[in-house]
Amino acid sequence: MRPLKLCYGLIFAGALGTMIAACGVSPASPPAPTSLPTSPPVVLTPTAVSSTLSTSTPVAPPTASPPAQPSPTAPPAPAAPGPTSEPRLPGPASETATLAARFEAAINSGDVEGVLALFVPNAEVKVPPDRYVGLTQIRNWITYLAANHFAIEPGFRTVVGERATWPAEVRSDYLDHIGLPSLLGTASLILNNGLIQNYTFVLTEESAHRHRAAQLAASEVLQDPIIVGQDVANVYGFNDVFRDGTGQLVSYRDVLTADPGSGPFYDLGGEPIVIRSGI
Repeated sequence: MRPLKLCYGLIFAGALGTMIAACGVSPASPPAPTSLPTSPPVVLTPTAVSSTLSTSTPVAPPTASPPAQPSPTAPPAPAAPGPTSEPRLPGPASETATLAARFEAAINSGDVEGVLALFVPNAEVKVPPDRYVGLTQIRNWITYLAANHFAIEPGFRTVVGERATWPAEVRSDYLDHIGLPSLLGTASLILNNGLIQNYTFVLTEESAHRHRAAQLAASEVLQDPIIVGQDVANVYGFNDVFRDGTGQLVSYRDVLTADPGSGPFYDLGGEPIVIRSGI
């Protein structure tokens, strides 16, 4: 047998065998290929892909995130306020406004005892130039107002804690008698343990001038007793003489025309005097 001489060539892979092309050798004609059975094309649907992936490549289940832990330095969130069955007590401001309204209502109705019940025992009332200290003097003042049908009409109140201030318009039979239908001023009060410690009413500058002029005319023309002792026992006339806070002698006219707040004044016996001002 003649030996085969091989050289590098090409290798063809066929369905039925392998043919080698040698150098200088003509390859034999390959047999006619047998037709292969054909299969319909495979179409991958989303379901098939998903099935294939799930069966061929295992997917690790998602790892659950651990619950968020509060920061050790973060302050705790405030708890929401829950409902409470206890009624809220009024604050100092609302108590002050309520008492001011009660005070004026009692004065307007002429309720002397009702007004007194709103004051502490050592309370002070100032209606310049007059000043009343203690329940006895305050009772005399309220009794005088009630006899003259005094009425006060308040404006808007400014309340800070236990202090209230408000503008007011006042009327009385006495003011009407001397030709003054009404006067304007500012009222204020200060509470102490839920009762009135101080009450002040000061006329505006314009009302004070009108008031003094009308009182002076009434004293000279109408001969009305305007200045009295603080206990209302003494009544003074136009020719009486008094002393101011420094001991200086002043006339009846001087007392009537004195600026608000310039008192107190005293008679020659040292008793405090009061101007029946109608307010």
